[in-house]
Amino acid sequence: MLVKEIMHIPVVTIQPDDTLRQAAERMVEYGVNGLPVIDAQGYVIGIIGLKDILRAPFPSLVQSRVSRQTRPEEILRHLDVTRVERVMATMVWSVREDDEVMKAVVVMVNEGLHPLPVLREGRMIGIISRADAVRAILSSDSDTANE
Repeated sequence: MLVKEIMHIPVVTIQPDDTLRQAAERMVEYGVNGLPVIDAQGYVIGIIGLKDILRAPFPSLVQSRVSRQTRPEEILRHLDVTRVERVMATMVWSVREDDEVMKAVVVMVNEGLHPLPVLREGRMIGIISRADAVRAILSSDSDTANE
């Protein structure tokens, strides 16, 4: 099975100059754990996840742990003033539409990454999640049972 058979279109994305609050609201609204960050030309320049957003008020290694004393207001204050580009991961793993789904599975499992952008010449054309990969694997079982 190919990635293009299971990828999601359109893709929910975010811009690098948007705030972390905007990114968090978009993730909650669409029920996703991460967003590709795209520039004005549609090229993927990063990815941001919920973990990145929650960790934003604690940028240094010394302060990288959230404690019970952390107040939600403190996190919200940072979400309103911090731009996506400040905390996004700039090394983005991706797959192509004609790749086998198992290639995506290997990246997700071995690198611990998801969702995976599906790119064509560096531009976003779709996205694949862990759930998509599991559905593809499960459907391949029913496909082989019907043969």
